[in-house]
Amino acid sequence: MCDILVIGARGIPNVQGGLEKHAEMLFPQFADHAYSVTLLGLRRYVKSASYKGVRLVGLPSLGILKTDKLVYHVIALAYAALTRPKLVHLQGLNSALFLALYRLFGLKVVFRYGSSDYEYPKWGRVGRVVLRLCERQLPLANHVIAVSQHYKDMLVRKYALEAVSVVPNGVERFPESDDPDGVLAGYGLSQTPFVLAVGRITPEKDYHTLAGAARRLGRDDVALVIAGGSGDDAYARTFADIESDRIRLIGEVARPALATLYRRARLYVCSSVHEGQSNAVLEALAFAKPIVASDIPANRELALNEACYFPPGDAEALMRRVDRALKEPERFISRQAHLVGWDDVYRMTASVYRSVVPSLT
Repeated sequence: MCDILVIGARGIPNVQGGLEKHAEMLFPQFADHAYSVTLLGLRRYVKSASYKGVRLVGLPSLGILKTDKLVYHVIALAYAALTRPKLVHLQGLNSALFLALYRLFGLKVVFRYGSSDYEYPKWGRVGRVVLRLCERQLPLANHVIAVSQHYKDMLVRKYALEAVSVVPNGVERFPESDDPDGVLAGYGLSQTPFVLAVGRITPEKDYHTLAGAARRLGRDDVALVIAGGSGDDAYARTFADIESDRIRLIGEVARPALATLYRRARLYVCSSVHEGQSNAVLEALAFAKPIVASDIPANRELALNEACYFPPGDAEALMRRVDRALKEPERFISRQAHLVGWDDVYRMTASVYRSVVPSLT
């Protein structure tokens, strides 16, 4: 019997996505504190049997009609029912699909609410209905962890939840490449000042608005660099004709190289129309970069300087903000005093776990 069974992240380490980043940063700390942790991922994302003390199990998927997650959650439920962990940690709204059955099997469940996924543009009508049904099961969890006060307030208002705590994502400034000049040269950025955006190419990131702002900016001396792999192939294909010397989609970037891009960027931009809590914005804060961000609840809760915000979806307003930030960067650098590190995230999460399973020490 393991202490903590983690369900919802596709795999660790070095897998794109907020769930995966959270799992990679948090659960090795539980392993360091002598907890037995097993993470169930998807087989194609799990490359080894363990990572920093966390046991990794890759579950099979059919790859047919986007059934990967459904098959994954069916097998994960069966695995939990058979192995009887002391605590099941679910993350990602679709992982609540069988929450009622986890509880029916007598399992203790903590659910981490990182995003109201049904608001994402990529989901069709059926997907949004299913995700809302997942959310309706949250009162059955022993405890809910909300990534922000905004989501806690929303869940309390909608479902009168009592066992709900806020545990934000952590802020991390990670090590840079040993050859930063080589990194920049590899992307053709040695002599080119650039604005950076980081995240998968998905509709909620609204990179079309960002690209539109870059074109309106009309500055040949500054490039826009978007670092992130395709998270939505259909949406990514719409960018086929958008690339140029001044708008560059460089794909997924390894962490050391990404640190170089953060450090050397003139400005970081988050153009998202929806976020849970952006790890990329937190990373940009850790690197003390000027930031321009869409005026959405997740970004508002980070308490950036007022100058940083622009109306989501407004390319003209974004262009004006970027232009001002390039000219007056100090106005767009925000303090970090209210943010937490991953050690704090561990302590807060462990406290929640012990409130559900007192013997989990």
